[in-house]
Amino acid sequence: MMEIIYRKSLLLAAVLLVCAASAQAADKAPLSESKDIPAVKKTLKMAPSETAIFVGDMHCANCAKKVARKLYAVKGVTKVRTDVKIDVAIVTPQRNQELDSKALWAAAEKSGIPPIKLIGPAGIIEADEEAKKEASKAAHDHAAEETKTS
Repeated sequence: MMEIIYRKSLLLAAVLLVCAASAQAADKAPLSESKDIPAVKKTLKMAPSETAIFVGDMHCANCAKKVARKLYAVKGVTKVRTDVKIDVAIVTPQRNQELDSKALWAAAEKSGIPPIKLIGPAGIIEADEEAKKEASKAAHDHAAEETKTS
């Protein structure tokens, strides 16, 4: 009798571990893949007028500076804050002004770190699957190059 209870306990523990692991993996899905825009904006602590631009791989401060420099060149941008951990740049417009999403997208492309997704007051822009693959490859190549020079 005790052996049966012991085996059932082990089985239950194993099931709970699997469930916990899968829930944890789901929680780690990148913000750039989220479809819940209000949740993304809340997580990023964005004002309604701000725009988030997720890029391929902004793995270091130099990458973040490159992206920010190009975004500051867009008319109406007053502030750019970046987060290399989640590969995002958040752009703040001048007061009572809406930024041109296409201009922000083009500026991010010019940085050499391709944009993946843009979430702003005017809506969402997403890279197509081919562009996402290229962004991933470019990020991998850039990271390998950085490692060689270090």
